[in-house]
Amino acid sequence: MSTSTAPPEARVITVQSLSTLEDYGYVGGRESLQGFYARAYAPGAPRFLRSDDGSLAVFRHADVRAMGSMPQLAALAPAVLFPGAFDGPDAAAPAGFAIADLIKNQLFTTNAPLNPALRRVLLKQIGPKPAASHAERTRAIAVSILRGLPSDTPVDLVRDIAEPLTGRYWGSLMDMSDVEAVGAAIQARRMSPMLSLKRSPESQFAANEAAKAYRVIVEEAGRRAQEKGGCPFVNCMAEDLAVIDIQDDPRYGGLVPKTIGAFLAGNLFDGFHTAALAAANSLHVLLQHPEALDEVRRDPTRAAAAVGEALRIESPVIHLNRIISEDLHYEDTIVPKGTRVLLMWGAANHDPEAFKDPHIFDLKRSQQGATTFGGGAHLCPGRFSALVIARSLLEAVLETGIEVRPVPGAERWLDNLAMSQLETFPVVLKPAA
Repeated sequence: MSTSTAPPEARVITVQSLSTLEDYGYVGGRESLQGFYARAYAPGAPRFLRSDDGSLAVFRHADVRAMGSMPQLAALAPAVLFPGAFDGPDAAAPAGFAIADLIKNQLFTTNAPLNPALRRVLLKQIGPKPAASHAERTRAIAVSILRGLPSDTPVDLVRDIAEPLTGRYWGSLMDMSDVEAVGAAIQARRMSPMLSLKRSPESQFAANEAAKAYRVIVEEAGRRAQEKGGCPFVNCMAEDLAVIDIQDDPRYGGLVPKTIGAFLAGNLFDGFHTAALAAANSLHVLLQHPEALDEVRRDPTRAAAAVGEALRIESPVIHLNRIISEDLHYEDTIVPKGTRVLLMWGAANHDPEAFKDPHIFDLKRSQQGATTFGGGAHLCPGRFSALVIARSLLEAVLETGIEVRPVPGAERWLDNLAMSQLETFPVVLKPAA
């Protein structure tokens, strides 16, 4: 492999000449992704594909891991993600500006030197040690939610369990009321259409309105906590954010959030949204594999391994976008500067070259190399919190002895989405004998 000097036989990838993801069955969402696996990883299938918008689709595990760690694969900066939205102080706000104005504060729209600076601010509060310290409190929240729900009548795993748990997790760190915290999680879910592959004006309008409501809740909570003091999660991040002295660069480097509220709202969207998906998806997988769930009941110390394997099988994030910042020489190919790249992190977890029998739940399987949370310089900083939330839900099920029974045929997954996201998953809770 070479990332600097191309070998003499290197060829330039012509993205438009490639077969499309749709040719191989993928049109967005979890259900089309299931069919994609069989076709894309069949003998003789192409190495790369392209998306409808002309992005190079990278889905094989080795390529996703290698290319995703290369510095030439840059994040899409705000002005690239939202053309015209940040052209200057006199630029007219385009349709959907509330989403753009929120996401411009997100770590995932930044590159060096701003990206590592903002990443340090986040990881000091949501890194492995802080996240682990929240585990007992999170499990207690999960237990209270499960015990507060009716038994023997259907409840929704998504909206009645995973969403309130995730909202209250973040709310407990920010001194939010439960109503505020759950409200933020609800609005984050209503923003899901912004992650659609094909967007209608109606869905974009709804997502934009949800972005406004979500930002009001989270930004106000951040402002209030900062003024009041005594909230280390908010106050320490505010102090660290205030000393960042990096010039705004909307076309590559990214934008420095101007307030702690804006920083929290932008960066906790994934916390409220994707972490809830992780909790729902992991329990969904375990309910489809009752023998594995029984094994964890017998040995609760295996809960973390069970969650890791469940999220490999049902990764919340299917793909994320990058852009080539300079010509990328990769093995015998050249990917030209300016090429957009679709890194299919969730699909790579099902590559049989990396994971033997990838569709099988194996509690003993090593998660070394799993791409559930991305990789490289843009590895998700919220992964520790997401795992704590998902594991806490499983541990609460074990602690209470409640049996969770899916309602047959009632689950629905959202299609046309860059996520594996349950729209609804009705379950019946049976109290412990």
